[in-house]
Amino acid sequence: MPLTQLTFQPGIDTENTETGAEGRWIDCDKVRFRKGLPQKIGGWTKQTEDYYVGVGRALFTWFDLSGFRYAGIGTDRKVYVYRDGTDLDITPIRQTNAITSVFDTTATSANITVNHTAHGANVGDFITVSNCDASVGGITASNVDAEYEILSVTNNDAYVIQSNQTATTSNTNVANCTVAYQIPVGPSVQTFGFGWSAGPWSAEAWNEPRSSSIIDIDIRQYSLNNWGEDLIVTVKDGSSYEWDTSNGTAITNRASLIANAPTRSTLSVVSNDTRHLICMGTETTIGTPDTQDKMFIRWSDQENYNSWQPNVTNSAGSQRIAGGSEIRAAETSKGQILFWTDTTLNSMAFIGPPFIFGFRQLGSDCGAVSLNSTIVIDDVAYWMSDGQFFRYAGAVQEIPCTVLNHVFDDINKTQYSQVYAGQNAEFSEVIWYYCSSSSDQVDKYVIFNHAEGSWYFGSLDRSTYVDLGVYPNPLATQYLANSTANTFTQINGLTAGRSLLYNHEDGVDADGSALSAYIESGDGDLADGENFSFINKVIPDFKNQTGNAVITLKTRDYPNSTQVDGEAITVSNTTPFYNSRIRGRQAAIKIENSELGSNWRFGTLRINIRPDGKR
Repeated sequence: MPLTQLTFQPGIDTENTETGAEGRWIDCDKVRFRKGLPQKIGGWTKQTEDYYVGVGRALFTWFDLSGFRYAGIGTDRKVYVYRDGTDLDITPIRQTNAITSVFDTTATSANITVNHTAHGANVGDFITVSNCDASVGGITASNVDAEYEILSVTNNDAYVIQSNQTATTSNTNVANCTVAYQIPVGPSVQTFGFGWSAGPWSAEAWNEPRSSSIIDIDIRQYSLNNWGEDLIVTVKDGSSYEWDTSNGTAITNRASLIANAPTRSTLSVVSNDTRHLICMGTETTIGTPDTQDKMFIRWSDQENYNSWQPNVTNSAGSQRIAGGSEIRAAETSKGQILFWTDTTLNSMAFIGPPFIFGFRQLGSDCGAVSLNSTIVIDDVAYWMSDGQFFRYAGAVQEIPCTVLNHVFDDINKTQYSQVYAGQNAEFSEVIWYYCSSSSDQVDKYVIFNHAEGSWYFGSLDRSTYVDLGVYPNPLATQYLANSTANTFTQINGLTAGRSLLYNHEDGVDADGSALSAYIESGDGDLADGENFSFINKVIPDFKNQTGNAVITLKTRDYPNSTQVDGEAITVSNTTPFYNSRIRGRQAAIKIENSELGSNWRFGTLRINIRPDGKR
């Protein structure tokens, strides 16, 4: 009989049964489609060997006026800047105090109690001690001067830190020093508020804590934006700060509070056309955090982010919008700013005095799930909503998705806030990283190829992502929850949890380890009717293959029959064909690799089929 060519449509289809997906691919990992053909994705290498404290929650790249490349990295615990091989901790300082009679020590213990009235610090916050004027329990003053993570909080007037040395004597109220307090750390995962006073009045019996909750405790997130060559950092539900590149990479160059700006906002965005700094979900009374309104928008004067009070000589202003309960995300687009609530898509466009900006609702029942679940590519917006994917190109459209059940049947909706969208322009891809139902940190991704209309997915722990442009490769962060690796700055008492920054699409391996990948097809009929067939010859067709790939043919007799794996055959770019002995009514194919340096792009597969009986 003549050879039969097996052909498959591009993309993954999980909406059909394995038999119903004849001529389709149904499962994959670390595989993409390009011009209709599946291929292994690119590998990654470390951008820097330095470890960052905490889990990455924001990643932004830009150039300064001298052409230096920068990457801003926000974690649940710190804010960093990376510049061409140099890392800098720019976490803002909330207050600095000179205090007297500070430390208590206990002999043979490394724990030191810091006595500071109304310190306002929490467990896990970071402080820097300097100018210590005496030894502390036998620990020299020079060793006391250091950065610390707060180990525990005794009360409003004292907390405990851990030295890198052990005290030799017990002392009380020893030494004077200066303490700089960094802004409080935030949660690394989305949680619910329980306990006393959580929720409405009388929801439980008297003196009983809440046993259930509708109160979300949000993860720490940031909006990172350009203001010329400088970086604007807005802490979600916090203040806005500026980091000035002209002050260089000295350790004293930290992000500083923007004067007169709102002190509590959901997010910020810079209007590139008009140079306004815009805070969304912000305060109705500037400087009064309790007046935060999740649907209220303020913008600064043009070219002046220190001026926020509207008057006849500036263009500052405000607007409360309708449609939804909170603003969740915003993106700049051509001639407008798009922003999403939990239920709607809206636009904000410059119209000039007296109103400055005009607002329109562009769609309903299409809200975004998180701060970073949206992206604009070539003036087309793409985003993840609850149970759906949408795009906007003049009108809101639901994107037909052939892997919808795969994503939303196995997504941790409590951790929707961690969803992070990115693009890979080289391959026309929109990527969403998300948490599977069994994970409280990002471990999965789904990709929409907007040029070819295909979908595919896989497993990868990347909490942030930004495309090439400033840097020659896409960058992404990986979170290592149990890592206690040394960071580029010495921090005493530092607890576990580190992130690494990677170059993606760099080589074919996973930072020196083999990058395994596979793709598997649905079942296709080998013959019509009730006939069984025997496959005795397979001719593979690969392009740009290096190393080996493994091909496995799988058959079954009926849709509900157990699938039988044939022999797994290793093929190289010199394998013309291989012989097989496998029979059935329906057949599927799996292609995979697990070796260092392996790379492949699959073309077609031809098989020799002859009629056979069921044995």
